[in-house]
Amino acid sequence: MTVRNEDLFYCYSRKLSDYIYEKSDPKIVPLTIAINPKSGRTFSLYSKSASLQVVLDQYKREN
Repeated sequence: MTVRNEDLFYCYSRKLSDYIYEKSDPKIVPLTIAINPKSGRTFSLYSKSASLQVVLDQYKREN
């Protein structure tokens, strides 16, 4: 199986990443947490899924 970039969600917001974990059931955890070498910013990397999209839509409505 090949993982394509469009199958991944890069989250540069600690607030959103915490929200994803807190609001998801079962818990959605990032594949990794890393630093972008060009910007120096920390990001969380998630695999896109229907359950992730539900949490992202909920976050968008609330914020």
